[in-house]
Amino acid sequence: MLKRLLSMGAAALAALGSGCGDGPATVSGWRSPSAWSSMVYASSHGPLLLVVHGAPFGEDALGFRARVAQAMTNQIIGRPLAFTIDPEAAPQARYRVVLAFNPPDDTNPRALCEGRIATAAQPRDKLTVHGAFCDGSDLLASVTGWVAGVKDDGDHRFAQLMGQAVRDLFGNPPN
Repeated sequence: MLKRLLSMGAAALAALGSGCGDGPATVSGWRSPSAWSSMVYASSHGPLLLVVHGAPFGEDALGFRARVAQAMTNQIIGRPLAFTIDPEAAPQARYRVVLAFNPPDDTNPRALCEGRIATAAQPRDKLTVHGAFCDGSDLLASVTGWVAGVKDDGDHRFAQLMGQAVRDLFGNPPN
């Protein structure tokens, strides 16, 4: 019994220790049962539209958006998925992923789909992102994530955050 308690204690300490750090970390929000099939449909003949709000590193906003799209592309194993920031290049532009960097903590993912995006906060030590997968103004899925200590979008942990956000936003294919 003592051995079992000690091993449980060691496992708990390991879990606590692994939870600390600078991230990246993401949390899935609400997801419609149709999120996966909508993503497959929207991306079956070309890239999925990506709308990005905020430039957390104080750089060229257009360049930042393009690098976010690149970091999110092909992040789901076994499913080709490309993103574009050009609405003309998205065959199904009513379906889109909307990201807001460093928004207020109480940002509602439905508001992202409805175009009600609060101005991104000033740069801070911890980069946060709120994301929504939208069909017009309807929310299909949401995700929230963060990473600390990242100074620019070239940091590999920023790319990890974007990859995790994509995977948590769409989930796994239905069985």
